[in-house]
Formats: sequence, structure tokens, C-alpha cells
Amino acid sequence: MNARTTNELGLLSPYAREIFVAHSGETEPLIRAELFGAQRFEEHGRSLAQAQATRVSSTWGESLSFFPRVHDNIAALRRAYDYIATISQSGQYVTPAAEWLLDNFHLVEAQLQQISEGLPRRYYADLPKLSDKPLEGLPRVYGIAWAYVAHTDSVLDPYLFTAFLNAYQDVRELSLGELWALPTTLRVVLLENLRRVADQIAEGKASREAAHAVWDAPTPLREQALDELLDQFRSMGLERSFLTQLWQRMPDHPTEANAVLVRWTAQHCPNGLALIADSQSAQVSSNSTISNIINSLRMIGQVEWSELIEPVSRSLQVLSQLPNYALESEGTRKQITQAMEKIARDTGASEVQVAKAAVRSAQQARDQSDFEMASGEGSVAFHLIGPGRAALAAAVLAGNTQQAQARGVGLPWPANSQSWRLPLYLLGLLIGTLMLLIFAAQGLHSVPYLAWQGWVALLLMALPASEAVSAVIHRVIAESTRVKYLPRLDFAHGIEAQHRVLVVVPCMLTSTHSNSALTERLRLHWLANLE
Repeated sequence: MNARTTNELGLLSPYAREIFVAHSGETEPLIRAELFGAQRFEEHGRSLAQAQATRVSSTWGESLSFFPRVHDNIAALRRAYDYIATISQSGQYVTPAAEWLLDNFHLVEAQLQQISEGLPRRYYADLPKLSDKPLEGLPRVYGIAWAYVAHTDSVLDPYLFTAFLNAYQDVRELSLGELWALPTTLRVVLLENLRRVADQIAEGKASREAAHAVWDAPTPLREQALDELLDQFRSMGLERSFLTQLWQRMPDHPTEANAVLVRWTAQHCPNGLALIADSQSAQVSSNSTISNIINSLRMIGQVEWSELIEPVSRSLQVLSQLPNYALESEGTRKQITQAMEKIARDTGASEVQVAKAAVRSAQQARDQSDFEMASGEGSVAFHLIGPGRAALAAAVLAGNTQQAQARGVGLPWPANSQSWRLPLYLLGLLIGTLMLLIFAAQGLHSVPYLAWQGWVALLLMALPASEAVSAVIHRVIAESTRVKYLPRLDFAHGIEAQHRVLVVVPCMLTSTHSNSALTERLRLHWLANLE
């Protein structure tokens, strides 16, 4: 709407003026389509996978980010919230959908931080992207989340969600990175849909405010001005709400002052009752959608996503073939999956191929030895994060030569190779010590009568100098090295019988006093290690 028209409607609030002046084109439609059940969702999952099979970009790295759109959505939601809150405080009627936004806006603002923490930019950059419009440059999982939200009216149903993902992967496997990106991507799509609902609510309310301003204008508008106003509302997709409010304000007894407006309204609203029915139906639909979005955003933070995603992942299903994988702690399973993802990226293989190779190596070790529990070679952890990782990577690369050559990758540097670390440490220690001794020798050289005594002094300084350099090197290593946790078993329900050990501390029972001290020490050990 141009500035001249808004000036004619002098009774408009600043928020309504801002909405009309900034508005360009029709309001974006809601992310809403035909509702699907489980069977229909499975069919749609397979068809979507087939459609996306030729639309996924093979390039990796930075591309279009949806984070700017997230910030735009938050800003738009804040504007809509401010406008609706102003209307509510003035005592005017607000729809139930608007009340949902007012009551839960704190949850909306919290989404920005959760999205930024849940999907860092570097993580997002490594996800496969769609190459066709309208989602060109966005992650493939963004299209999956969009389809799910559209066909559930923004309801998060774990049963439907897993059925949809399983059906999709019958045609096209999703990586673990993509699966773990889904919770954050769902937040992004739900926030996009909420922005569209809020825009419709705010713009519909502003168009009704404009209708009131037309009736309350000190100088009645002429038919030409009313026609121009209607054309502008029609271009914005707000024609029906504007006409509905005009019809509701129709007086029972027209006067000469409003005769033109009454005649014009009657001409353009031949069936006002139908307009009201459509308006009420739209309000019910908006209320349902916005309540679904708010409840789903809240539910995303409450769902145990590991329990939902791990059974869906094809690669984790392969790892679960070994019984001892389920015994690993959550942190160790995370290390295993991250190592599997990295080997897949480095060799150009799929994660399922890496998982199958790891399981095959572990099963061979179990078949060849009766002592797999002692050696660890019978577990996938040994081959993915332990000493067997280099051999596994080489085996995967050898079985995936064509894909590796196509992506230009070679044999990855063994993660467990430490042969270069000791020479590098000793070289740094030697260079640092020599530098300190050279600095000290320059000071001794200024004293002419010191000859052999100076060399003896330098020799005696070598040990403390090396200790100082060693302390600096150790501090740098401690500050810059990422902590690597040792593999652990879960023991969520207590230590099983085959894993229990007896810790024996030799002691002498020499007196009552020493016995009491030993008993107290034993009690403290027990309290400190209840597991």
C-alpha cells in the first residue's frame, strides 16, 4: 500500500501503517497441505526420496544458509507480537490464534539460541544440498522436514515421523549427520510456518483496522478512492478480511454522509454472511495451526532424540548386530559414530559400508579368538576408535576405489598413529633449551675473564633450562589438545557379574585404632564409588 493511501486513512495505528507500507505482494501461504496417515506417509517418503535423488548437489561446503531467514522470521514475529499486544492492551478483540502467540512468545524467542547451538554453520555446510528450486541450496533434510510439517499441519508425531524416515531410506540412505540435523531443521521449518501464521494474523487485523478507519474517516472517501483501496488490498491478499469488516460496520439506517460508502459496500459484499463464515473458518484453521506449532516446538525440546533417531539410522542398525555395541556408554557410542562418519567422508564410502566393514572385522576377530573380551578386537570400538582404525580405513578405501577417485580422496592419516609425536616433542625441547642457552651465553660473553668457567656454567644451566622449556611445552599441549575420553561401558543398571572385579588393598591389622582408621577409609571409598 502506498503512502498516499495510508495518509487518507488517518486513523490507522503506527503498526498498521508500517505493515501496509512495508508489505510487498501477497502474504506467503502457510506450510500446510493434505493430512497424511502412516501408510500415505510411507508412500510419500519413497516418492520424495526418488524425486530428491536427482536434485541433490554433489558439492560440499558453504552455500546458501537459512540462518538469515531465521533472524528475519524472529524479527517479523516480534513486529507481529508488538502489534497484537498493542491491540490487546487497548481492549480490542484478538483471535484465539493471536492469544496463542501472546502467551507463548517467550518460547519463540528461545528458538534462536537453540537453533544456533543445535546446528553450527560448519555442521550445516557439510550436509548434502538440494540443487533445484524452490529449496535450492538448502539441506536435503530441510525438504524432508518441510514435507513432514506440511502434511501433519505442524504436529510432531514420533510414530509418523519415524515411519516417514524409514520409508524415505528404503530408497535413499540418510547420513547420521542429516538425521541429527533433523530436530534443529524441524525448529527452523516450524518457525517459518509460525512467521507466516503471525503475518496473516497481523495483516488481517490491520486490514480490519483499515476498514474501521474508512468508516470513521472525518471526510468520507469517494468511490474512486475506495476502488483504489480495494485493488491494493486485493494485491496483498487481504481483500476478504477488509470487505468482511466493512460489511459488519454497515449501519441499519444510512445517512447522507455515509451513503456513498454504504452503496459501495453493498455492491462489493452481496453475501456478507458467507464472508463471515469464511472468516470464522480461517480463524479456526489458524488457531489449530499455531497451537500445533507451539506444542511441537515445546515437544522438540522434550523428546529423547537418541531413542528416536538411532533405530532409524541404517548404519547404527548394522552396528547393533554386535551385542557388545549396546553395552557401550552413550559417550563411547558418540565417539564410534563420529569416527564412522569421518572414515566415510575420507574414503568416499557410505556410512553403511563403513559400519558393515567394522562389524565384519569384529566378527572375524571373535571367530578367531576366544579372548575377544580381553583384547577388544571383537568390538566395533576397536576398529573405529581403537588400534584397528587404520586397517579398517584402508580396507574400506580399497573396496571403494572408484568413488574415492571420483571425489579425489586418498588413504586418511591413521588416527592412532603416534610415531611422529615423540620426535616432535624432543625437537621442540631441544630447540627451546638451545635458545635459552644461547641467550645466556651472550650475557656470559660480555665478561672477558670467564673462559672455561663460562662453559661449565652453561653446562650446569642446561638441566634447569630444559625443565623450564618442558613446563612451557606441557602447558601449551594441555591448553590446546582436545580431551579424548577413554571408551566406557554403559552399566546403566549396575555392573554385570562378568564385569565385576575385586579391589584388594593389603593392610596390617595391628591395633584397634588402626583398624578403625582402615574401616573409615573403606567407608569413604564406598561413598565415593557407589557404582
